[in-house]
Formats: sequence, structure tokens, C-alpha cells
Amino acid sequence: MSSTTEQLRPELDIQRTDLKVVEDDNNDELYAPSRFGFLDDAPAWLISTLLHVGILLALGLVSLSDPVRMVNVLSATATGEEGPEIEEFSIEQIDPGEMEVVEDASEPVEMTESFDMAEPIPLDVPLDIAAVPLDVSDFASEMASTEATLQTLASVQTSAMDSRSDKMKKKLLREYGGNSASEAAVTNALKWISLHQMRDGRWTFAHNLVCNNRCGNGCEEKRSTAFNGATAMALLPFLGAGQTHKSGDFQSVVRRGLKYLIRSGRPGVKSGLPVLDLSERDGNMYSHGLATIALSEAYAMTEDPTLAAPTQAAINYIVAAQCRDGGWRYAFQDARGGDTSVVGWQIMALKSGYMGHLTVPPQTIMGSMRFLDKVQSNGGAWYGYARPEPELRPATTAVGLLCRMYTGWDINNRALQKGVEGLAKIGVLKNDIYYNYYAAQVLRQTGGPQWEKFNTELRDWLVDTQAKEGGAKGSWFFRSNHVSGAGRLCITSFATMILEVYYRHMPLYAEQTEEDEFPL
Repeated sequence: MSSTTEQLRPELDIQRTDLKVVEDDNNDELYAPSRFGFLDDAPAWLISTLLHVGILLALGLVSLSDPVRMVNVLSATATGEEGPEIEEFSIEQIDPGEMEVVEDASEPVEMTESFDMAEPIPLDVPLDIAAVPLDVSDFASEMASTEATLQTLASVQTSAMDSRSDKMKKKLLREYGGNSASEAAVTNALKWISLHQMRDGRWTFAHNLVCNNRCGNGCEEKRSTAFNGATAMALLPFLGAGQTHKSGDFQSVVRRGLKYLIRSGRPGVKSGLPVLDLSERDGNMYSHGLATIALSEAYAMTEDPTLAAPTQAAINYIVAAQCRDGGWRYAFQDARGGDTSVVGWQIMALKSGYMGHLTVPPQTIMGSMRFLDKVQSNGGAWYGYARPEPELRPATTAVGLLCRMYTGWDINNRALQKGVEGLAKIGVLKNDIYYNYYAAQVLRQTGGPQWEKFNTELRDWLVDTQAKEGGAKGSWFFRSNHVSGAGRLCITSFATMILEVYYRHMPLYAEQTEEDEFPL
């Protein structure tokens, strides 16, 4: 206030000086009375009081004419047990420069460079999925009604992937027949797979082009562009070992692979559902099923919300692609009807999505059960490719029995028991890794002496035949039925997942509850 008074005082002095000049200039005339002439007779203290009051009023008018914008910042700190302290936080911007541009997967890619495995780095930011403009909230009005769906995002507990935690892995390894040698083989396999990842996050079954032929046995030319299928096959062993884009020694490897899958998918709408199509010319619905399993497992393990929309959309594509007979084949709604081999991957994808609390319509599962009924024989103990078979067909029977387990058959089901007996009698087929992969899962779930015999032979054979030196160290290659021409990467993926069978999924029949099955 004193500074304002000093500013106003010169103006007052000037007014008084002017008044004095007037009086001096008119001293011979009667001076006309001033409007404030009563001040002449007022005491000094009154004049001072009036002056200061005027100044205060002037300041008030100045403040009202030029208000100051105030920003209210709310903060709180608990002083006792009344509530938690609210900490200051900041949001870090993601540098778009770190995002790599991925070429169209349908075009051939030159792979002439070799690269070393990237150093693991901590990754706390969510996956960037801007290329997939989908929102889980958009599904509500387009999916089946609540009473007609298997589950909602909050209806069951996420426990199915707990088997992959370090503590549970050790327990299940002991209980179901794994050992230190099998785990060392898994570790070496993951290292080999990581070394063959391309810079944009994908893998190719033509892995030898990535490593400059340091390890041979690449794929047939027609399989070399099945990038989604190869990427999914490479990711599944990491996820099976508990490695995700948020934790583990291979975070960056898994992250880049997931980002590639999401970017390469084609968003759209099918049968009224928002979908993400991951099928491809040289991989068809096999690639889509495998990629959906990878996305579903990653989402179930991490509950990363950025994975929810693309994973649900990939599941929706499976729902929309189902054939009229309830199965799946190579093409979308293939007019020929389903085949058991493709069906197996789609049901595993739906089961993985179910374990991640995503929406799977019950009519889709019921349709798949109709297809299994169509191709079964021997009372449901055997399964054919597209029709019933008069004899036990090993690979398709193993696929069919695992699907029956996933869709609710109890361990005491007589047809299941007869089928398991048939697989145990066949035993390990060293020329058919595809059959071994499915048979290992079926026999591991039923357990007992049949599993112990089968596991011991298969486990020890895989550990012994893994490459121990050179560029192929950590991988496998041998001629195999059903995956002929897929090359070393495919064989290595199957072998690694077999050695993870002890903990890849929780036992279905150990402490079975209704939540272990697809509720229909």
C-alpha cells in the first residue's frame, strides 16, 4: 500500500499546486467556493483518513478490473491412518521413433544379415497397438447376451497360468517328470530361437536366411512367408517357460514378437463382430490359431490391457470362421467343413482366451463338439481327419482327445480312458513330433504309469538329440510326419513345448472344479 500511496501522492501535489496558482492569480477577486470547500476547515487527521480510504477504494477497483486467473491444485497427504498418501506422478511420453515400420507380410523379405541376441532390458510401458483401432467396450453390443456367453472379464479367477511361475514350475517339474536336464534343454532352445528373430520382431521358417546358414535345415520355399505362423511358433516356447513382455530374461524378444503379430493382423468386421485376421496365404487358419494362442497366453499371463482388444478380436475371427459342421479348415468358413488338425489349434486358442477371461460364445464350443462327434469312432476313443476312421489314427486321435478334455470330458469318461490306452500302446513316435506334442499333453493330464513310461522315453530322447554345438546349438531337426518341410525352427518349437509340458498348463484333473471346463 505504501508504494501505491507514493505513486498517487505526486498527482495530489500537482492538484494542490494548481489550486494555489489560481488563488494567486485571482487574489483581487472573491474566490468561488469549491465543491469540497468544507475540507478547508477540516482537521488534518480527517483529511488523512479520507485520503487513505480513497486509496483503498482505488486499489479495489484496480483488482476488479484485472482479475488474476487462479489454478487450484488438489493434493493430499495422510497425517495418520485416515487414508493413503497421494504421491506425485508423471506420465512419460513414448518416443514414436522406437516403433519400427513393418513391411506387408505378404511380400518376400530379404534376410541376409545375422544378428546377436538383444540384451534384456526392463520394459514397463504397455504394448503399442495403435495400428489396431479396437476397443473392448465396443464389443458389448455386438457379442452374444450375457446369459449366452461362457464368461465375462470378471467372472472367473486367473489361475490357469500360475503353473509358469518359478515356484510352481519347480513343484510341477518334480511331480510330473521333468528334471534339470530337460530344463537346461529348454533354456538353450530359447537362446537359439531368440537368435533367429528378425529386426522387426518376426520369425520365418526359413531361419537359415537369418543366420547366414550357420545352421541348416530350412523350410520349403512355400512356407517361408508364413510369418505369422512362424512368429507364433517361436513365441509359444517363451510364454510356456513363463517369459513375457513384462518379465523374464527375454522381455524384448517377446515384446517385439507380440508387436509384430498385432501389426500384421487385419482388423475388420465379420458376422457382426470386430475381428483381427491373422491368417495368411501360406499358413491359413493354422497361422491364425497359433497367433491367437500366443496373444491369449500373453494376455492371460500379464493382464496387460493393451492386449485385450486385439486378442478378443482374434478370438472373434475364430468364432466367425467356424464351418457349418462346427469345425475349422484352411479357409474362412471353408465349404468343405472342418479337419481335426486345424480344429485342435482353434480350440486351444479359445481355451487360452477363456483362461484370460475373454469372451467365447458357448455356441462356438458346442459346434466344435458336434464336429468331434462327426469324426469320432470306437465310441469316441478314436478320431479321424475329416471323417471317422476304422483304425486308430495316432495324431488326429491325440488332437481329438485333448479337445475332449478341454470341452469337459471327465477323467473317468470311458471313451477317454480307451483313447489314452491306445496312445500309451503306440508310445513315442520318433518320426512324428506333431503326434508326440499332442499325445504328451493328453497323457500328462491323465498321469499314472502310462505317462511316466511315455515321458521318460520322450524326455530323454529329446535331451539327447538336441544340437550341442555350432550355430544349431540348442535346436532340433529330424524328419517328421505332419510338419514336413517346416524346417528346424518348427521342430525346435514343438520339442521345446514338449519339454515344458510339466508346467505349461495347470493339471486339469488334479483338483477339478467347474471353472476348469468350458461352461455350456
